[in-house]
Amino acid sequence: MKLYAQADFDANRREKRRQIRRALILALPFFAMAIAAFVLRIELLCIAGFVIAGSILIFLYDLRIKPALRYGRYLAEAHSGLTRQTVGALVRIGSDPVYQDGVNFHEVILNIYEDMAEEGERRFLLDVNKEIPQDWIGQDVVVTSHGSFLLDVAPVEKKA
Repeated sequence: MKLYAQADFDANRREKRRQIRRALILALPFFAMAIAAFVLRIELLCIAGFVIAGSILIFLYDLRIKPALRYGRYLAEAHSGLTRQTVGALVRIGSDPVYQDGVNFHEVILNIYEDMAEEGERRFLLDVNKEIPQDWIGQDVVVTSHGSFLLDVAPVEKKA
């Protein structure tokens, strides 16, 4: 089950542009007010316009634009580096989000030992926007990852 496709990259690019446009549109009236006040030499109104516009831009950058930028950076990094495959039993999929590198993930625990010893557990991170079927828990799966980031998960096909 391939977790990412070109559509994910395109959706992230659209989201970044949409959030930047939204921030600029919301700050534009206050910039216009500040410029008009500057031309009319109304110092207090000019300062207030720039402060409000700057506050809007900083607030929306932190709240909306930065997460989209970090997610885009994660997508680019995870798909440009080395990948490896790991085979093991899918032990559990965490329900609580884990925040790492500016992106939210779910923990996926895979055990690579036949006897299911605790030392064989490996932790992978699954994007919160992606899902692995719950009925795969306890089955053997093949995981393709970049570092600890999951890129692909598939059940192991049994040989006759």
